[in-house]
Amino acid sequence: MEPRPTPAPLRPPTDSVLTHYTPPTPDRDRIGLHVGLFVATFACMMIVSGGLVIGGEMYSPSLIARSLHYAEAGWMARVIDGLRYTVPFLLFLTVHEFGHYFAARWHGVRVSLPYYIPLPFALGTFGAVIRIRERIRTTTQLFDIGAAGPLAGFVIALTALVYAVVALPPVEYLLSVDTELHALIVAQVRETGAFPTTSTMVAMLRGVGAQAMIPGDTLLYSFVAGLGDYRVPGYELTHYPVLFAAWLGLFFTALNLLPVGQLDGGHVVYALFGPAVHRVVARITTLVLILSVSIGWMVEMVPIFGNTWGTAGYAGALGGLAVLVAVYLKRYFGDWRYAFAGLPVLLGLAAAVVYLQPGLASQVGYWGWLLWSGLILFLIKMDHPPVLVHEPLTRGRIALGWLCIGIFFLCFSIQPIVVV
Repeated sequence: MEPRPTPAPLRPPTDSVLTHYTPPTPDRDRIGLHVGLFVATFACMMIVSGGLVIGGEMYSPSLIARSLHYAEAGWMARVIDGLRYTVPFLLFLTVHEFGHYFAARWHGVRVSLPYYIPLPFALGTFGAVIRIRERIRTTTQLFDIGAAGPLAGFVIALTALVYAVVALPPVEYLLSVDTELHALIVAQVRETGAFPTTSTMVAMLRGVGAQAMIPGDTLLYSFVAGLGDYRVPGYELTHYPVLFAAWLGLFFTALNLLPVGQLDGGHVVYALFGPAVHRVVARITTLVLILSVSIGWMVEMVPIFGNTWGTAGYAGALGGLAVLVAVYLKRYFGDWRYAFAGLPVLLGLAAAVVYLQPGLASQVGYWGWLLWSGLILFLIKMDHPPVLVHEPLTRGRIALGWLCIGIFFLCFSIQPIVVV
């Protein structure tokens, strides 16, 4: 028998990840920053909606643009119109973000207060975001946090829409915008009971050298707006501040419900159907947006460049589109070989729609998706990060998930805002 080896001296126990774990210190919200961003956003929205006039000099035009009314009623009329736009829209954004916030707190997930994003032009804001400060552990948590925001915000937007339709002023309200153009419109409505078509109105605007922001039609807006004394067409929507704020709330809801990455719709689809389905749906959605960009660019931008600079303009516009789409497809596929292989297919399909179905192209093409699809590809990302625990959702959550999908299709417009 061989002698036993001398045992090693015992070492004192050491801490390990499992025996000695200190939870992360909760982040403290910088209340002053959040309040400051909220106030700045409120101010920007008030300025862009009512306009800013100091000493008789216009520093910012009015989004609502009831110029005759402002000239007669003074600065207080601008403030009132500003509040009619700002309060419902900002309330929608706040309820949407706090829907996420309280759902996260309910599940014990660390989360920040909303960061509002002021914008001193256009709509006055780029929305609001919250920051999830730790990894979401289960699909139930993911679903609840993702769905709570759009569902809560949708209630506010729909309520504002119904109120605006019920409280719709007489059609003579439009005479507060200007005299000549809207006098003709009001006269036609009185005579025929219908507004001019959008194409007719666009021709009238171009005839007088004016521009208009035309929000796109959606299924839900079309239905609810049709219940009023008259249906406000898209080209007049910005003159009705509460109605316009409600439309924006519905569209922002749809935008957040796009089923890609870590957008609210991405959370819902991932939790409802799993990562494989999310991956496919996210890629199809992103590709549709890039195709819409290509069609819209060919319909609108190529003729503008061509009419301005001739053949060089046509070549430059098409070449620029090809470069942009190639960069996007490289990000989409992750490989230049696939990007260059897919480029002629996608641009060829876009060209076929433009030249073989021009009516369809004018309805589905929108180069404004260039920015949003770029954000998806380079910032938001198409894929959703994995969740630690996959668990089946309850029947109630499944029903709410399908409700979110339905809300997306009811509120989405492929041509959300067109400036003519």
